[in-house]
Amino acid sequence: MPEQLETPLTHRVIESPLGRLLHSRVFERLKISSVDREFGVLRARAAADVAGEDVDAFLDELGVTDPIDDSLRRKIETTLQHHSTVKSEYESVADRWDEVFWGDTESTLDERTRLEKRRREYGSRWVSPQKEFKFITKADIVDIVDFDIPSPQSAIERWRGYDGSDVYGPPESMPDVAVSRTMRGPETREYLVRFESPSAFFDDTAYARVYEPADSSQDDELPTIIFATGLAMACDLMEYWTEEEYVGRDLAPQGYRVVLPIPPWHGRREIPGYYTGEPYLARMPSSGVELYEGQAKEIAVLVQWLRSQGAPTVGVGGLSLGGIVTSFVAAYADTWPSEMQPDFAIPVAASAKIADLLFESSLTKSLGVTGALEAAGWTRDEMSHLDSVLTAPTTPGLDPDRIYPVGGLVDEMTQYPTMRQTLDEWGVPAENRLEWDCGHFGVTLRAMRTDTFQEFLIDALETHSEDGPVQ
Repeated sequence: MPEQLETPLTHRVIESPLGRLLHSRVFERLKISSVDREFGVLRARAAADVAGEDVDAFLDELGVTDPIDDSLRRKIETTLQHHSTVKSEYESVADRWDEVFWGDTESTLDERTRLEKRRREYGSRWVSPQKEFKFITKADIVDIVDFDIPSPQSAIERWRGYDGSDVYGPPESMPDVAVSRTMRGPETREYLVRFESPSAFFDDTAYARVYEPADSSQDDELPTIIFATGLAMACDLMEYWTEEEYVGRDLAPQGYRVVLPIPPWHGRREIPGYYTGEPYLARMPSSGVELYEGQAKEIAVLVQWLRSQGAPTVGVGGLSLGGIVTSFVAAYADTWPSEMQPDFAIPVAASAKIADLLFESSLTKSLGVTGALEAAGWTRDEMSHLDSVLTAPTTPGLDPDRIYPVGGLVDEMTQYPTMRQTLDEWGVPAENRLEWDCGHFGVTLRAMRTDTFQEFLIDALETHSEDGPVQ
């Protein structure tokens, strides 16, 4: 049989009747209460990546100054040795992957697909070692974010005089987009693209993973959606990437192209010593401006590149963190050249007022972000000085008829009720909105488990394929 990538068991269980058990407020509360432990494991892993097998260096990375007992030290030593081996194994496979997919090494489709399976298996062991480092969180020696919050004075001075169009305007240059060799997915043809980030804040390579129908070619004129992922997703470093399944591999076999960009500081773009997405949390609010700006400009590059490949329509969407970025894209797309402007936007479980997110969200409180901001001297009044770059304007940069929001009516994690106020100001029609009576995780589960969300995306793709691109 030909080699092909498979839908992970976890996703199949979520889609099954058993997944209905997750549709409850109780699950939502349990999920929120477990976030700090999950992130604590990631912080320990990031420290281990830098420390190698040195226990004292590991403790220094975690900021541990008090002595630890001998049994805990021995357990840490054993875990670090194992983790160092796992990390080396992944790096070896990843180096081979780069040679095969980006270099001149000859390979077959089966060989590349087999190598991709190995890379993601090893990547899962490395970036999410929940079992190996769980004991560290129980020892209560880990701060789940290595905070470096700027003072209100320095941040306000930094962004003084900027408005949203200054920050979220078009890229100053158009980088070359490179395309990798392909792999075989479940009824999909998959590959990556990469380019130098055009952001003023990121001097690195941007990546996106592309999903197309299995029998397609890159020259096919496929309606396309760029869909941005959520916070702390390790993306295609892991065997299971949720957006890959319920968006990429769901829509592509139906005749569409899906592009999943990897956000700054996430997945392949991790910074050594930080886990996926940690810098975004650690240096709020400045890091928020930087990430939104970076990914928005990278999306503009992708839109232009996809149009050059013949895509008849290109939409932009995203969930949670990706929904925030989508909101800023929708807000300022009219400042971009027409070839960069998306045809429609689908912000899912999004925020339009980041101050509300930072001070009111149960997630930012659980992760310690709100407390760290307050300890650094931030108040709501101080944060209001950054509204010009952290709050969506009162009018959108896309026709409101081309904006299709999705949200949970009681989602206080991303403060969807305040997002609704922005949608009302923008004049987004009620018939364009998909709203559920649930919280944040409820929105994600409904998107993953039902056909309603996929049909919503397809309706937007088909509507604007008929209408033609934004003029």
